[in-house]
Amino acid sequence: MDYMTALFSNVGRTRQASIARDDDAINARPLAIHCFGDTPAMDRFHWGYAPSWWKRHPVMNARLAALLRGSAVWRPLLGQRVLVPADGWYQPIGADPTASRYIRSLDGKPIYIAALTAWRPGNQHGEQDGLAIVTDDIADARSAGHVRPVVLPVQAALAWVDPSTPIINALELACTPWMESTFQWQPATATLQ
Repeated sequence: MDYMTALFSNVGRTRQASIARDDDAINARPLAIHCFGDTPAMDRFHWGYAPSWWKRHPVMNARLAALLRGSAVWRPLLGQRVLVPADGWYQPIGADPTASRYIRSLDGKPIYIAALTAWRPGNQHGEQDGLAIVTDDIADARSAGHVRPVVLPVQAALAWVDPSTPIINALELACTPWMESTFQWQPATATLQ
């Protein structure tokens, strides 16, 4: 509920789904915040999206470039925006898959990752109704080929998840990420101690 309170401090009512506590559920079904009903809500979503006509594995990342060019996979979901709350994320460094950094907000407050879903209230949380986080390419040459999540400041996150925000405005929000100086970067091994 800390994630909901930090985002909707002026909202009196929110709904929280029954949230499983086991590690398998947490890894396979991340929490996401949505505004599909009368009040903001938080549910566990299937990680990865595969429309019924999709012949490959579910997609976990919705690349911003694909959203901007109107990809057939993502175009139908642009009006179904959700947020994945987090304390931070791990970012690979260079070609070594074992080297990474842990990135979090400098002020220690929750971050909100833009995401898309096909899920609607009443549907099951499966591949055809799963979610994918929005990612963008990293400009840093040392991280060539890597992407990072599109993290939105609180006001932008509120607009992203608001169903009344026009799609074009939501895409503009996704194209305007936080400045890197607002994040703390540390070796991933430091977070494991």
